[in-house]
Amino acid sequence: MDQKLKDQLMEQSKYPDDWKEDIWGRLEAQMDREQGDATSDRTQPMVAERQEPEAKPQRANNMNNKNKHQGMRILKIWVGVAAAAVAITVFLSLPAGTAMMNSVKHWFEPEKKIEIDVEGQKEETNGQVHVDETSDYAIYYDKDRYKLIEGESKDVITTIDPIPEPYPQVSLTIEQNVDVLPEQLAAELAEQLKGQYARVDAVERVTAPVDGYLIHAIDGSDRLSKVTNVYVVSNKKQGSFILSSAYFLEAAEGHGSRFYHTLEQFEVLEEE
Repeated sequence: MDQKLKDQLMEQSKYPDDWKEDIWGRLEAQMDREQGDATSDRTQPMVAERQEPEAKPQRANNMNNKNKHQGMRILKIWVGVAAAAVAITVFLSLPAGTAMMNSVKHWFEPEKKIEIDVEGQKEETNGQVHVDETSDYAIYYDKDRYKLIEGESKDVITTIDPIPEPYPQVSLTIEQNVDVLPEQLAAELAEQLKGQYARVDAVERVTAPVDGYLIHAIDGSDRLSKVTNVYVVSNKKQGSFILSSAYFLEAAEGHGSRFYHTLEQFEVLEEE
C-alpha cells in the first residue's frame, strides 16, 4: 500500500487512532501470513517429490497455486474492507453539501486554527467552516465571536450576542448575483451607496483579502459612524459574489479587521 495514500486516508478519516492502526495492522499481518504460507508451500513439494517423484509434484504444485489464489482473495477482501471503511469515514466527514459536489479536493476541515492580526497583535482564532451547496462557496469564521445565519438569498455573519445600543450592529453579508459580472456590478453598487453614505470612495481593484473590486463608504467622522466595505468577486461563472462588511468607525481595528481576515478564508467552489 502506497505510504502517502495510507497517511492521507488515515489523516482524513475520523476513526480513533487505535481503530485505524488496527486496520492497517491487520493488513500487514495478513501480508506476513501470506508470505509465510508461500514459503511453506514452496518447501512441501520438495518433500513430496522425494517420496513420489512421478505423481506428487504436480498435485503439490496445484495445491500451492490454489493456496496462493486463496491467499490473494483473502488479502483483497482485507484491502477492500479497510479501504471501504476509510473511504466511508472520509465521505461522512465532509461538510454538508460537499460529499457529491465535485471531488475530495473540496473537503474542508470542520474547524481549524487561524492566525490573524488585530490592533497590531497576533491572535489565534478558532475557525469554523460553512460550505454553501446552493451558492457553491466556503468560508471559515471565528466561532467564538460570531455566528452565521443562513438566509434564502444571503448569509450573514454577525456577533453571537447583539451589540448594545447606541452602537450600530456589525455584520459580514455574503450574497450572489448570478447575472452580472464583477466590474459592472461594482459600479452599480457604488451608485447605490451614494444615497446611503456621506462619502463613497471610487471603485478600487484589489487582490486582498479577495480578488475583485472594493467600494469603501463611511457615513461621517464620529466614533459611531457607520462604515462599509463592499467586495465584488467573480463566482467563476457569469455572475458575482457580493461580500459586505458593516461596522462602526470605532470598531475599524476590531470587527473591521476581523471581517477582513474572515474574507481571506472565502473560497468559490468551482464545478469540474
